[in-house]
Amino acid sequence: MAYDIFISFKNTDSDGLETKDVATATELYQQLTAQGLRAFFSNVILQEQGAAAYKNAIESALDEARVLVAIATSTEYLNSKWVSYERESFHNDILSGRKTDACIVPYLQNVHDLDVPRSLRNYQTFQIGQNAVSEVVDFIKHFLNKQTTEEMHDASEISLVTGKHISTYSAETKAEFKRLKIQAINTRDADFNALKYVTDNLADTSHLRILDMGCAYGFVTRDRFQKYPNATVLGLDRGAELIEFAHNNNSFEGAHYEVFDLESEDFEDNIEALMEKYQIEEFDIIFASLVIHHLQNPNKLLRRIRKYLSRNGYIVIRGSDDGSILTCNDDGLIQKILDIHLNADGISDRLNGRKIYSQLIASGYKNVVMKNYIKDLSGLSLDERNDVFLERFSYRKNYLQRLAEKDPYSEKKRKDFKNITQYLNELENKFDDETFWYCEIDFVGIAQKK
Repeated sequence: MAYDIFISFKNTDSDGLETKDVATATELYQQLTAQGLRAFFSNVILQEQGAAAYKNAIESALDEARVLVAIATSTEYLNSKWVSYERESFHNDILSGRKTDACIVPYLQNVHDLDVPRSLRNYQTFQIGQNAVSEVVDFIKHFLNKQTTEEMHDASEISLVTGKHISTYSAETKAEFKRLKIQAINTRDADFNALKYVTDNLADTSHLRILDMGCAYGFVTRDRFQKYPNATVLGLDRGAELIEFAHNNNSFEGAHYEVFDLESEDFEDNIEALMEKYQIEEFDIIFASLVIHHLQNPNKLLRRIRKYLSRNGYIVIRGSDDGSILTCNDDGLIQKILDIHLNADGISDRLNGRKIYSQLIASGYKNVVMKNYIKDLSGLSLDERNDVFLERFSYRKNYLQRLAEKDPYSEKKRKDFKNITQYLNELENKFDDETFWYCEIDFVGIAQKK
């Protein structure tokens, strides 16, 4: 039998009497096996295989198991010879990389924090008497199931840009609603600068046909395009609630909002149906702000949409890039924040801005120019500085919080959320300090189709 779990505990005390730990280990074993999990419990193995095979059985089970439960009702029992050997052997296999999907579950009582061995300190600890055995079983079941689920991720769920799981970003939260309103204002100058370049080079702007890919709540759509007379503007987003809000709150003459998945396999049929619906033969301006970095395959979308751009029309792509951030006196906080955020699962391509130029050329566009826009804190009021912080950093905490809430048994996700919260609180105080300087770049690519 191959084992999923190894139960480590002190069987007898110095007088040869059975310890209290045996009762806890027995109950844990019974509940685990009742759930169909394969647990190594030495007392059962001794009865089944005898003393001669006992040590070999322990070594084999330690190699096989993905979870070791360290049970102890005293520091003495926790540091006893065999319990220490089992725990440290398992821990060393994790550190060496021999076990890549394993964890230790401390289940303790009367063990002071200062006496907890270093090999247990980074793991979720349960307390005998406070946490029921069933809670430990639930944790183990979740961990083993999570590992299985992660191993079964289909290749189609991997971003071709980041090599990680595709972006799980969602704008449909109260926090994102507020942040996106601020972002629409803070990025206005970058977009107006790019759109002026476009309209200055278009032969006729009297009846523009405009596509906004990923319009969200419509804040940017209305602000950027309602000034063009007789224009037909089509805003697309996959979020039904977002589109409903845009309809109800950001409509203007000539504007239409539709639910649309930019990465749908039926993309061409769907976009052509909408163009027919609104009597659009082709688009003079195709616009996307902070959208393509969320996609699994940005170049695929850029190639697909290219055929619907007019011969003399322009595509405008705005992105961001965390690598463009410059500061003075941030005490290393931003790098700490980025290290946590950029390594989180399901994160979008936060280094997309630098790639826009090559993405456009590789996707069949010509006359590519970058109208990058530099923004910083100089001359801003305290409220405006706080808005920059909210726009550029608050969502990172919210994202880590959602990951931790979705996976409450993950010690790493809880730790990441705790750390990023601390760093962001410190950074927010920096933005309140007028001597603190921050700068970043909005990357804007403009092109025509070949």
